[in-house]
Amino acid sequence: MTSRVYIYALAFTILLFTGCVPTAYLGEKDKLLVSIKPEGLDLVDPLAIQGLYRQEPNRLVLGTAPYLALYNFGKKFYDPPEIQQKINEQETKRDEKIAAAGTDTTKVVRIRNRFENKIERLETKLKEGNFLMQLGEPPAIYDSVKMERTIDQINVYLNAKGFFNSKTSYTKEVKNEKLVYVTINVEENTPYRYSEFTYTIPDTAIRRIVVSNANRSLLKLGDIYDEEVLSSERDRLFDLLRNRGYYEFARAYIEFLVDTTRAGSFAQVNTIIQNPENGGRHKVYKINDVYFKSDIDRFGIPRDTIEYNGVNYMAYRHRYSTEILDQKIDVKPGDLYSQLQTTITQRKLSNLDVFQFNNILYNRVGTPSDSTYQLNAFINASPAKKYQETTELGVNFTERRPGPYSSIRLRVRNIFGGAENLDIGLNGGLEGQIALTREAETVMIKEYGGNVALTFPVILFPFTGKSLLANLNPRTRFFTGLSSEDRTEYKRLSYQLGLDYIWQRYRSPSQPPVMQYTFSPANFNIIQVSRLDSTFEDYLNRFSNSRSLSESFKSALLSYMSFNFIYNTNDFAQTRNARYFRAQLELGGISQQLGLNLNFSDLRTFQYARVNPDYRRYIPLGGKRLFAYRINAGVAKPLFNSTVLPYDKHFFAGGASSVRAWQSRRLGLGSYPATTETIVEGDTVITRNFNAEQPGEVLLEGSAEYRFNLFSFINGALFVDAGNVWELKKDPARPGANFEINRFYKELAVGTGFGIRFDLSVVVLRFDIATKVIDPAEVQGQRFVLDNFKFSQIFTRNNQTSLNIGIGYPF
Repeated sequence: MTSRVYIYALAFTILLFTGCVPTAYLGEKDKLLVSIKPEGLDLVDPLAIQGLYRQEPNRLVLGTAPYLALYNFGKKFYDPPEIQQKINEQETKRDEKIAAAGTDTTKVVRIRNRFENKIERLETKLKEGNFLMQLGEPPAIYDSVKMERTIDQINVYLNAKGFFNSKTSYTKEVKNEKLVYVTINVEENTPYRYSEFTYTIPDTAIRRIVVSNANRSLLKLGDIYDEEVLSSERDRLFDLLRNRGYYEFARAYIEFLVDTTRAGSFAQVNTIIQNPENGGRHKVYKINDVYFKSDIDRFGIPRDTIEYNGVNYMAYRHRYSTEILDQKIDVKPGDLYSQLQTTITQRKLSNLDVFQFNNILYNRVGTPSDSTYQLNAFINASPAKKYQETTELGVNFTERRPGPYSSIRLRVRNIFGGAENLDIGLNGGLEGQIALTREAETVMIKEYGGNVALTFPVILFPFTGKSLLANLNPRTRFFTGLSSEDRTEYKRLSYQLGLDYIWQRYRSPSQPPVMQYTFSPANFNIIQVSRLDSTFEDYLNRFSNSRSLSESFKSALLSYMSFNFIYNTNDFAQTRNARYFRAQLELGGISQQLGLNLNFSDLRTFQYARVNPDYRRYIPLGGKRLFAYRINAGVAKPLFNSTVLPYDKHFFAGGASSVRAWQSRRLGLGSYPATTETIVEGDTVITRNFNAEQPGEVLLEGSAEYRFNLFSFINGALFVDAGNVWELKKDPARPGANFEINRFYKELAVGTGFGIRFDLSVVVLRFDIATKVIDPAEVQGQRFVLDNFKFSQIFTRNNQTSLNIGIGYPF
């Protein structure tokens, strides 16, 4: 490990010195391409033009080429003959061990797999260079032939986008005798637009279908001609007909004849759908019989068959409820063939998570005697493992303290035969936290817990049957859990019992859901506080004053109902042009207003309302660059006879996914500074307390991030965060802690910083360094604190800069 760190440190030292001279290793006649800039684009997307370059320029950073320097440095240790020799040696060893294994096929496969992995890594190294070369960029030697090909590709693209009269050229400028800057000049001129749509469809049945659905066409009068849109329109027509029984219909039957010869920049489009080559009309197919197999074939042994609602369920042993499966099968006898219903059925069966995979095959039924064409549908579903165990071990790093954690989960599938899934989980760990009653001291808190959840693949609600929301992947989940938190300030146990109804909407059957709804009509949480440190209780009373925050740390019964909505068009890697919106609404303790008294013994009860909307936007900028921003807000308020919120229902700001320059939960309230009084030589000294948690009733925060690629799987980010939390009511003892519309914007804390993210495909490891820019709790005139930043304090505990380590993106 030490030698590797030394190599990396040496590599970055080389970057600092050789990166300043990007042309150091060029040949006498070679020139380095460092910039290609398109100009003259108005209607055409510049990112699309950048994707057509036949030669990518080397990236410059402040006039240097660090990526090229890293490649050149790595090349010093690159020895292709040596790598090839290692490949040959591994292949020889592999062949010798396989020969020695003889007829032991299991051992042969194990040997082959072990050596193939080594050989594959060596071949990648031979082809792409060593690790440092792969992180860097090879020199982009300017090539005029490739630049001409780039211009040709741009012209082809512009024609495909309707700019038939466009002109493209390029100019190059050589600086410092070796650096080439290319400018691509594009004259778009007037694009061609759709002026008329006609149809040539000899099959009258198909013509009726196409014309009656013309209002859904992707081609609109006045839009700019676009071959990509034409291709999408062909797909739409193909899907339209495939979903109307035309099982044998193919895309090749659809053509577009575009006429651009008339005066003006207009395009007339004629949609042509040809008849089959053998003559006659296209055949319409209906479903004859449907067969559902739910286990693996055992050759020579017949299956038992159960007929339910027209579907033949065949199995050696029927493990799954036919009533439940019937809700998931949209391919039924007598229906027209539909590719859409086929895909929906596959998706529904997959969502059950009781089958490893499923597919649907169709066989034509003989030669029809009455011109009716029929198909038999065969649904094959392979059972998944009944028991699935997942174990996770790791280390959290919070408040600069490592803490181990572990969790184990067991899923039992189809536990009652109705595709129900039972999940059992156990977890525990240690985590570093700043002690609230010990100034600037980090202590380890202990947490452990367990939970059990039983999920049904239908909405279980009285008088509705099992078909409610059947097409929206409905689920009913009962869950219960126990969690324990042991800190220096308190120890408490939490018991939870709840019911969730979950359903989802899909943009298309083959894509992940874009909308998810969760309605929780009944949730109960019993909190038992077995220890509450008297110093901590005094601390709560001192910081909460008349609001009696300490009340929320007493044993309590929380009952609430909630609704959660998520709209998300992004993927896991967050690379799409996408939007994310989440809205949470929660009402607590309203059972009393409904006539149900839940007062038990000495358990404290709460009545409250809580709303929390969260909006995020992701905008790709091309070249592995992305701009993202987030706006997160919330309001929580006690209701009826309650005067205080449960502690866990407050809002907090600061931390790795909030305003990152502040420690977790330490930002706020408003412009009121938390202080501590100490006695020094008989005098009372008041100092700023940066360790006090600041629970608020109003939250407003936002973040903006510019994300970019540094090397290979290593990405960087520059970010700005702003936000704060406030109380709703004015408190004379804490001026500036309450939210007021005429001043809240003056009390937004601002932080900025940079981050390094390691994108390891299955997980993103994140390091963010943030420093305070504006601290609203400082006195007027001294709130700008950026000049307090010191690079030497990044890895030390201080009140100016924070190092955040997390898994995944901050938002």
